[in-house]
Amino acid sequence: MVSPEAQQLGSRLDEHHAPETNGRMSVCRRCGAQTDGPKGLHTPDERQLGRALQWLDAQSLRSGIDRARNRLNN
Repeated sequence: MVSPEAQQLGSRLDEHHAPETNGRMSVCRRCGAQTDGPKGLHTPDERQLGRALQWLDAQSLRSGIDRARNRLNN
C-alpha cells in the first residue's frame, strides 16, 4: 500500500517530467525515484520521499533562477 504522501509526490514528479528509465530497472534516471515500470508513473518509496521532495524543490529553484536570468538578459 502506498501512502497518500508518496502518491502526491509521485503525481508531482509525473507533472514535472515523464519517468526516464533504462528499461530494465524501474528507477527514473532524472530524479532517482522508483517507477512502476519502464513506461509507467513515479511511485517513490517511503524512504525516497525526502530526497524526491528536495529534488523537486531544487528544480523549482533552478527554474526561478533561469527565469530571472532571462529577464535580465532581455
